[in-house]
Amino acid sequence: MELVITEYMNNIICAWFKNERLIQVCRCTSDTGYHVGDIFVGKVKNIVKNINAAFIDIGADELCFMQFADCDNIKREEEIIVQVVREGIRTKQPVVSQNISITGRLLIINDKKNINISKKIKDKTRRNELKELLSEDIKQNGFIVRTNATNADNDSIISEKESLIKIYDNIISKAKTASVYSKLYKAPSDYISAVRDSYAYDTQRIITDIPEIYNEVKSYVMEFCPDMADILSLYEDKSFSLDLLFGLTSKIKKALNKKVWLDSGAYIIIDVTEACTVIDVNSGKMIKGKKDAEQTFFNINCEAAEEIMLQLRLRNLSGIIIIDFIDMKSPEYNNELVRILSGLASKDVVSCNVVDITGLGLVEMTRKKQNRPVYEQFSLSGDELTII
Repeated sequence: MELVITEYMNNIICAWFKNERLIQVCRCTSDTGYHVGDIFVGKVKNIVKNINAAFIDIGADELCFMQFADCDNIKREEEIIVQVVREGIRTKQPVVSQNISITGRLLIINDKKNINISKKIKDKTRRNELKELLSEDIKQNGFIVRTNATNADNDSIISEKESLIKIYDNIISKAKTASVYSKLYKAPSDYISAVRDSYAYDTQRIITDIPEIYNEVKSYVMEFCPDMADILSLYEDKSFSLDLLFGLTSKIKKALNKKVWLDSGAYIIIDVTEACTVIDVNSGKMIKGKKDAEQTFFNINCEAAEEIMLQLRLRNLSGIIIIDFIDMKSPEYNNELVRILSGLASKDVVSCNVVDITGLGLVEMTRKKQNRPVYEQFSLSGDELTII
């Protein structure tokens, strides 16, 4: 996999490629105002019990929404420590929480006072070892062990743990004397987060054509993940930009199209609504001349399942996802399709779960929200691509 960081339409873009195919893309937000992960001293402006929410002022242009579950006996005009967990999108306000966490490459520190380990770390011996490694610190803090810790040496994990504890303690200490609206912690820029969150074992190259970003990423890599230093490079060919080299425009346009053709001649239609994402699988040209229709439908559905999982990551779609596969009469084929889809979902970079087949034969899935979907970052009008 390759991570490309480049300027595109006057914005910084992070794009992930695998075998020359775009598999994920995001526009980096500006460093002004607030950023997801930033921690502030906020002020409670209003508590609305009938919608189980409070509205918090962090000194931004608009109030932030906080779920009532995160409102621990707070009062109006009270000053509290909050962290931005979701940026404002169109008519939706930014979301903050009193549950503070700091993300590292291997660990996440929080105030839960327990240890959770990534489900992608399957080995029981390794899971027990990781719990033992962190258990002495949970009286003060909690930890989430990230997938990147799977093959990391214990010294690196301990070193990052101690670094995160210092950052966390410093935030709490600063909050005691900080004035309202003070920013207690500035989250890393989106491109640093992209490097941090890349799986070391699955990333062959990190490349940028922006010298300032190259130097910043290099400093981060040398301090926190020196094993990735050899895969970082600065692209210096001024005659041919990175976005042209990787064909960003055409590939982002495809990520905004509703119809996605499969190699077999079948296709899928992706419709995003307010309530859910609906995906329809169609046989297209593939069924012509086929004698064993049931086997053909199964083959199409399996091909579609793989493409659907790629599209969910590429488009960063989340929430409830309903898939209308081609109807198959055989229970064995249906069960095998769900098994295959579940296996693909388990490999997703974010939490994804195949719920079941409904009574109408629709497959229901859920996918955790992480960052903005592509259609909220880019817009396609005719053949013209713009950044929102």
